[in-house]
Amino acid sequence: MEKVLLDIADLQFGLYEKPVESGTAIYLQVKDFDLNNQFSNEPSAFLNLNDKSSKHLLRDGDVIFVAKGFRTFAWTYKESLGPAIASSIFFVIKVDKTEILPEYLTTLFNSTAYHQIFQQLGAGSSIPSMRKSELEALKIYIPSLELQKKTVTINELHLQELQLTTQIMDEKQKYYNSIINQLISQENV
Repeated sequence: MEKVLLDIADLQFGLYEKPVESGTAIYLQVKDFDLNNQFSNEPSAFLNLNDKSSKHLLRDGDVIFVAKGFRTFAWTYKESLGPAIASSIFFVIKVDKTEILPEYLTTLFNSTAYHQIFQQLGAGSSIPSMRKSELEALKIYIPSLELQKKTVTINELHLQELQLTTQIMDEKQKYYNSIINQLISQENV
């Protein structure tokens, strides 16, 4: 079944605010995410909560989506991260969880098929940018919740594999550097 995003979610813009070095909430920015679209666990900015910013606190399952620039991606917020607010570069998508899993929407938005759609929507300017109305009108394929869960599981396993591969490559690089350093130090003795 296909539905337009507006029928299954509410969209709003992230908050534009001047960040501080430490505060009561993480202020999510694009640079906080790695190339696999995962939060780096090292926030670069914070906000102190007040009446205005508190209204923008993310809730468990909110999907944030970058629709400006050359790197479009989605990510699902989990409350275990702690209080967080998306910066204005993000759209905040609050899905109807009876229809679609937030993690499934994130998986879709990070797929190559949807990246091609986003490129077409953002075309025509020097810096690609999607309008809210374009995103709201986007058609979303929605299978059964069971199939959505399977899709999310496959995506999570894939991300774990990528993380392990990166760790293996880092260890191999350390090993290589160690061998080269030993050879150089033996030559200098």
